[in-house]
Amino acid sequence: MSGPTQSLYAYAGGEDAMRRLAAAHYRRCLTDPVLSEVFGTVGHPGHVKRLADWMGEVLGGPKRHTERHGGHAALLAAHAGRAITEAQRVRFVEAFEAAADEAALPAEPRFRAALRAYVEWGTAIARDVSQPGADTSSDEPVPLWTWDGLARPGRH
Repeated sequence: MSGPTQSLYAYAGGEDAMRRLAAAHYRRCLTDPVLSEVFGTVGHPGHVKRLADWMGEVLGGPKRHTERHGGHAALLAAHAGRAITEAQRVRFVEAFEAAADEAALPAEPRFRAALRAYVEWGTAIARDVSQPGADTSSDEPVPLWTWDGLARPGRH
């Protein structure tokens, strides 16, 4: 099933939408009792920008995460040793969906299904690489997620 010809990033509303989404999601991560076990309760400067840059690049926007923050390898390394549980992964997805609503991302069902599919896929990888002893090395590019799913191979 193909969606509109524009990227998910453009359809969502571009950079401003990614910033709103990242801010709403990170706030939830810091205040949710399950997610604060991973994220803590005090925000880190620059996290919202990194998350917005990551989401933008994954969804077909500018390669800002690669250029500014180290791309795929840096994201994997940031999860090392966090020992994310399945309950935390599921809560992260739920918080992300609520943040998408708060950020006023399009509610169009195909868009939301593509967004959820990416977050489910990505959080499974984050859970796996966060376990003690997991290999977080990567020379792969940031994955590209489209209306039809993964377009450019990333880890897994």
